[in-house]
Amino acid sequence: MDKLTTDNTFELANQFRDAAAALRDWRMKNRAVLNRAQWDELDDREIVLLNIASSIYTDAVGLVLNDSQTALARLQSSVQSAKSAVQRIAIFKQALDLASALILLAGAVYSGNAAGIPAAILSLEEAADAIVNSEGSGA
Repeated sequence: MDKLTTDNTFELANQFRDAAAALRDWRMKNRAVLNRAQWDELDDREIVLLNIASSIYTDAVGLVLNDSQTALARLQSSVQSAKSAVQRIAIFKQALDLASALILLAGAVYSGNAAGIPAAILSLEEAADAIVNSEGSGA
């Protein structure tokens, strides 16, 4: 078992921060079709994600991962996929599901919950895949 290096940890925090920014950009782009409650809910999730990313930077989590290179690569790939999926969000529920999955994964990383990370990665991959594979549009 290896621990994530400081560089790995900072890169993950950067990716979570970038994903939060992508969600913010989507929210701003779609502000005309989001009602106040939807706007506020996405704003709250963005803030939670940014706070967790900030905490990851601050604490430089020494997370132990089994087979750390594979796990780290999958962590990074999942967050990258989520950031790419933001561009294809068609409806509010997709934005909310993606934001929630990102928070779940960021929380698992921040808390050092190595056992919870695989389920959180799967949740994020499923949310991103649902967006990429959807054909609907609207908010």
